[in-house]
This record gives sequence, C-alpha cells and structure tokens, in this order.
Amino acid sequence: MLEELINLCKKVVRCLVEDNYSCLEQEKALSRVSEEDIKRVLKDYGGLISILPDEAFATNAFDVYRYNDNSGYCIDLDLWINYTRSDLTLKLDVKTDNCNKILSYKILDILVM
Repeated sequence: MLEELINLCKKVVRCLVEDNYSCLEQEKALSRVSEEDIKRVLKDYGGLISILPDEAFATNAFDVYRYNDNSGYCIDLDLWINYTRSDLTLKLDVKTDNCNKILSYKILDILVM
C-alpha cells in the first residue's frame, strides 16, 4: 500500500509542477481546495515547486496516518521548492476500499507547517 500512496503523491505533485490542474479536477481532487487557492499559496510562498526526489519518501517529509475506521489515509507531504525541501506541506485525504485499493483522493490543504 505504501508504494501506491507514494505513486499517488508523485502524481499529484507532478500535476502541480506542470500546472496541470485539469488532471486533478478530473479526479475530483480539488473538491475542497480550488486551483486558484493552490496557485495563490504557491505564489505567496515564492520559488518554483519541484518534482519530489526519491529521498523525500525516506524521511519525515512524508507522513501517512491511517484513519481509525480504516476508510483510508491522511498524508502530510513536505513540498520541494527550488529543489530544496520546504516547510510548505501538502495534505491529502485518500479513501480506500476494504481491500485497501485507492478509491479516491482529494487535496485537503497546502500550508506552512
């Protein structure tokens, strides 16, 4: 399951880096946070969002919490700005089925933590 969550995080960040919000919109990942909100936060923070290096997932820059009701996971992922780990954090909500297959995901927030 961890590998699927990592791949999902990489996909979401790739969409942000490539300014491809239609990908996120199609998957209903922007139901809580809008494209405009994300762009504003990234602009206000400064710098350019970068593709995550593999080391991002081997550190405490990537935290996964399983919901007590086993309905999915909450992920906190530090974003990389100008190829350096930042304190800007992407929060994701991932819903899974009884077999732990990803059913849906959404961006909960992007904030400084």
